[in-house]
Amino acid sequence: MADGRKISREILEAYRLRAIKLRKQGYTVKEIANIFGINYFSVSHWFCRKKKYGLKSLKRRIARGAERKLQKEILFWMKKTLKDPATQWGFSVPLWNSKMLGGLLNQQKMIKLDRTTIWRYLCRMGLSFQKPEKRYKEQDKQKVKKWIEEEWPKVQEWVKKNKAILYFEDESGISLSPIIGKTWAPKGKTPIVRVSGARGGVLAMSAISPTGSIRFRLEDRKINAKVMIEFLKQIGQTHSDRKVAVVMDRAPSHTAKKIGDFINDQNQLKLFYIPPYSPELNPDEKVWRHLKSVSLKNRFAQNKSNLSRMVIGALRQMQKSPCLTQKFCENYLV
Repeated sequence: MADGRKISREILEAYRLRAIKLRKQGYTVKEIANIFGINYFSVSHWFCRKKKYGLKSLKRRIARGAERKLQKEILFWMKKTLKDPATQWGFSVPLWNSKMLGGLLNQQKMIKLDRTTIWRYLCRMGLSFQKPEKRYKEQDKQKVKKWIEEEWPKVQEWVKKNKAILYFEDESGISLSPIIGKTWAPKGKTPIVRVSGARGGVLAMSAISPTGSIRFRLEDRKINAKVMIEFLKQIGQTHSDRKVAVVMDRAPSHTAKKIGDFINDQNQLKLFYIPPYSPELNPDEKVWRHLKSVSLKNRFAQNKSNLSRMVIGALRQMQKSPCLTQKFCENYLV
């Protein structure tokens, strides 16, 4: 591991197999190494080994060890318990970790296990330690279901009927405060990174297509209906000989009267809207997640001008990797 932590054979095997899938989806070796926090050359070695000896060479060798001590009933109880928020068992936070589950196991079943052993049991049961996706509590699940079952098929039908190109559009703010990863340093001596204390950032707009296309622009002004119309015109001009469908959320700048008037006055663009509080339905959200957590991670801008150049460079790099954009839209193929 890049930060010196030891990991079990089960987890390392899962990393290797997941790395193969990420590579097929268009991630570079460097990006995969950053995702897992593993040395670049180790990840590169995995792919060389797989190419030479096949996928089986990446699987762990199972050594004969001590028999499992937990009964199936206990394992079933652990797996069932993890489906409930931890707050239902008296904890102050809803998300589980090995220490919390170990304490509950000791309290409820009088079984004492250390965190590493619990981690191994959970991996054997097919579980993995994941970061949950956020969902807004204000979201109307019925509207989401209706959009998936009724509205999305209408989008597909319009695109096919008009031989149009489909885009998903979204905006985001990128802050001057960087996302900092990890590095090597002597124990007990936390390294210091000098970053800008200035506040602010840049505003960006992007639109991605399941075909692998990505369009973007940066703004130093508030994104309102006028700015949105300019961006829609930019998308339309890129495909002057085709109709274009744009899926977006219901932000005020997307639903303003000026937007409606603009759409009614032309016949190239058509807008479709996802339900409120449902960003997970818009794959363009993944552009910003990738930009902030991968492309700009550990990159320190000292001012807005410097940050703008970084953002433009990162988005242009995405434009050169259509397979990455296609991966973002893998659930929205027309």
